[in-house]
Amino acid sequence: MFGGGRLGRLLALTVLFACAPAAAEDWPRNGDFTQPGSPPAGWFVDPEGAAKGKIAVVAAPAGVAGQMLELSPNATNTPSAKPLSVGELLPASAFRGHDVEVSAQLGATGGARAVLGLTVLSKNGAGDSVQLRNATSDGSLGLQQDRVRVPDDPGLVGLVFFLAAEGTGGVARFATVTVRALGAAPAAHQAQSGAIGPDMPAQVRVDTARILRNIPRDLFGTNIEIIRNANGLWDAANQRLDPTLVKLARDLGITSIRFPGGVWADTYDWRKGIGPRIDRVATPTHPGATETMPNGFGTDEALEFAHAVGGHLLITVNAASDSPERAAEWVRYVNGDGGRAPRTGRVEDWEIGNESYIEGDLSGGHVSPQRYADRVIAYAGAMRAVDPSIRIGAIGLHNFGRYRLNAYDDWDEVVLRRAGPVIDRVMVHNAYAPVVGDGRGLDPADVYAALWAAPLLIGRNLQDTWREVESFAPADSARIRLGVTEWGPLYAIAPSSPYIDHVKTLGSAIFVADMLKVFAEDPHVAVANFFKLNEASFMGWIGRRGSVWEPTAPYYAFQMVSREMQPELLASSVEVAQYDSRSVGFVDSVKGVPYLDALATTSADGRTVTVLLISKNATQAVSAHVVLTGSSGATVLHSETLTGAAPDANTGTELPRVPGLEWAAQKQFGPAGRFDHGGGGEVRLERASQESPGADLTVRVPPSSLMLLRFEGVVRH
Repeated sequence: MFGGGRLGRLLALTVLFACAPAAAEDWPRNGDFTQPGSPPAGWFVDPEGAAKGKIAVVAAPAGVAGQMLELSPNATNTPSAKPLSVGELLPASAFRGHDVEVSAQLGATGGARAVLGLTVLSKNGAGDSVQLRNATSDGSLGLQQDRVRVPDDPGLVGLVFFLAAEGTGGVARFATVTVRALGAAPAAHQAQSGAIGPDMPAQVRVDTARILRNIPRDLFGTNIEIIRNANGLWDAANQRLDPTLVKLARDLGITSIRFPGGVWADTYDWRKGIGPRIDRVATPTHPGATETMPNGFGTDEALEFAHAVGGHLLITVNAASDSPERAAEWVRYVNGDGGRAPRTGRVEDWEIGNESYIEGDLSGGHVSPQRYADRVIAYAGAMRAVDPSIRIGAIGLHNFGRYRLNAYDDWDEVVLRRAGPVIDRVMVHNAYAPVVGDGRGLDPADVYAALWAAPLLIGRNLQDTWREVESFAPADSARIRLGVTEWGPLYAIAPSSPYIDHVKTLGSAIFVADMLKVFAEDPHVAVANFFKLNEASFMGWIGRRGSVWEPTAPYYAFQMVSREMQPELLASSVEVAQYDSRSVGFVDSVKGVPYLDALATTSADGRTVTVLLISKNATQAVSAHVVLTGSSGATVLHSETLTGAAPDANTGTELPRVPGLEWAAQKQFGPAGRFDHGGGGEVRLERASQESPGADLTVRVPPSSLMLLRFEGVVRH
């Protein structure tokens, strides 16, 4: 899992700017920087942030009104709650009940980033927000703008507004900064109204003669954890793997199984989890924790589970509190030494540490990129001395937009330049969405629209990460591949959030399918492990309904792809209307999100073609005209449709009842929302078949649904 300090940063800025509001018609005050002062009149700055660089007002370029603010960060301006920034607290009375547009001319040079941020703040905490960043890096200015919805909430405190510089050098530039209230915000978003319009037309073309790549089976991976008897995967009472979970996992079609999972990897001593279970001692889950792990589920049990479901382990070694020598012992152990028979097979895939780039990480494993690279080299050397054929993955993350968990902008560069020759994969955690946190002021329609837009941003980030591999480890790029060893729908981690349990919904299933499309279509992604397989809480894709393990909607979406899609990726295209999403949580605003996506595959002999249609339209069905080019059609068409009455439909898995813990009431998707009606039949898998469909047909895809078409007996030209 991840940690981060964005909310803390906003709260720190709120305290700083709390004394700022004053009567004004134009917001922010002195947004053209023509009133003298240092900092500019009307703007406030924290002394600690000011020490991280220089603040100056200079002449604006020709054609730009007013003057220009320059923030020049220095080496101390690493990501924190108090960056080099100026800000204001805008009054609630000026914006309550309105859509609000923010606009600015932004530019940067020398590696700096110009960031404009605005967050709606109520007595309950941070709500909706927006961030803008410079689009150019040559110092020139470019217009950036976006909107945010401000609720008509009597508890509204104000709007936190700031201009900040990211990076440790260069110059961030700002000019003609404006914040203006537009017309009153609509009482309900169209997607919440329940009004269903006519079917939306779409054209889907699949080139059956153009194979792009073989889809790696390791894209269908997962995470299992060691805590709480692997979240119930280990039946401690009967000293066995839970048979229901084993069957569900096997039916899911998982392959790569990351162990020991998440943040616990950098606190785990694998030696505590081997040998007779009666002799194993409980250990704290992480440094300073009061909760302990019984260690009944350890390496042998994980290997047994992988063998039982037809998968294999990807082991993450402890790079925070362990040593290269112990990691090498672990390799030796799973290969059969140390008195253990390797009946469940050796482990080929290893990862060095987990998210060490996050400041304040729960495991205590935070280090500099230089220190981490040195660890990777030491661990890889020791482990390959035992087994030269293993694959080694190093962690990385290229920050993007609002998704900024890496405290070091040069992390990937340092690690690739220093450790590139000894690694086989760069493992990133760039695909949690939408991560709205508190989210009480957010419209579910906006949240889900942002969630469905996120795969576009994540796909671009993977491309940027690959360009880093080519730039910083060119001699090793033919060998190195990318892995996404944690990913999935995630809304919040605080029980007080009205979105925390939305991981289980049909809308989240749409995100899952679209992310598998992103991974399949990126030629450099070799492994992906969703987080996480099972849990009797809000993140497990297999959850609990009463005393029974129950699949969630994301489980069924994953299963449609892992079990039904064919091994070879086909070229495909979609022509359909698009929408623009708002900035929500960790997801930037995105323009031009298609309402329908498609993923197409074929069998090796070309006789079977599958087309997965992914509908992101919550109000309309899509009339999709599907054409198979390069083929004379098929003899049989089978279809499967994962659907429900609303994006928040779910199978009714429940949050655990814990004394002293209160879960917030969860948001529903408008008047027709189904979140509180979760149960059997709410998320449905509908099947149909027809003879001789040909190579040209039209299908009706229900709102917010997944439809899998399997053409059999295809004859290629």
